[in-house]
Amino acid sequence: MSEPDLAPVALVTGGAGGIGSAIVRRLARRGCRVAVADLDRSAAAAVAEPVGGVAVEVDVTDFDANHAMVAEVLAHYGRLDVLVLNAGINSGIPGVQPLDLERYRRAMAVNVDGVAFGLDAARPALSVRGGAVVMMSSLAALSPGVSNPVYTLGKSAIVGYARAMARPLRQIGVTVNAICPAFVDTPMLGSTTRQLLVDRDFPLLTPDDVAGAVATVLDSGQSGETWVLVAGRPPVQYEFADIPATLLPDGSPVRPLGT
Repeated sequence: MSEPDLAPVALVTGGAGGIGSAIVRRLARRGCRVAVADLDRSAAAAVAEPVGGVAVEVDVTDFDANHAMVAEVLAHYGRLDVLVLNAGINSGIPGVQPLDLERYRRAMAVNVDGVAFGLDAARPALSVRGGAVVMMSSLAALSPGVSNPVYTLGKSAIVGYARAMARPLRQIGVTVNAICPAFVDTPMLGSTTRQLLVDRDFPLLTPDDVAGAVATVLDSGQSGETWVLVAGRPPVQYEFADIPATLLPDGSPVRPLGT
């Protein structure tokens, strides 16, 4: 166990929700000092106080608010070592319906901008000692959720971003990974979907299962990986198929730059 003033600091966005609060508790048990960031400061405080953490109010869709969030964490703790970008929402737009522009913009702002903005804000602090970033995606990114294509769109972006950012972040000593959980038993699942799954005896993940996956990813030391989590199994790294090599005029293969 680290000395209190040397203990690593973890920041969890969407930290007041079911999955976020479970991640907060798991990180606190690991010896981290935790900052719980959420749009609802009072809800964040209710999660932070039992673990001796600090609550931070943030709208993850706001670029400046993300930078202010990190500045508040640094003012309180003086460092940042782990960033869990967990904030996310359901679009509520079935694929059979016309696109609802307001819901679309909100879902993409939370699920995509919140990840890009949060990482941008935290990168300088994470690079000081070397840190770790975990981005919360969804199994929908790998097995497309046809009932909610906009949600699938946003969560797919997270997988691509984590993989693309691995190399530049490695240069400053920071790892980044994405986790793709299957159905998790939280209010975000929706009562109708939950009942359908329960009626079919389909096993659901718990928020603690997801928190355990975060711990596994942090312990792995890996970067640029996509981790799949389904009920009844430990988290595993997803193996992406190789893309076909480009052929030169003479027939010899060549890989694109940056891969």
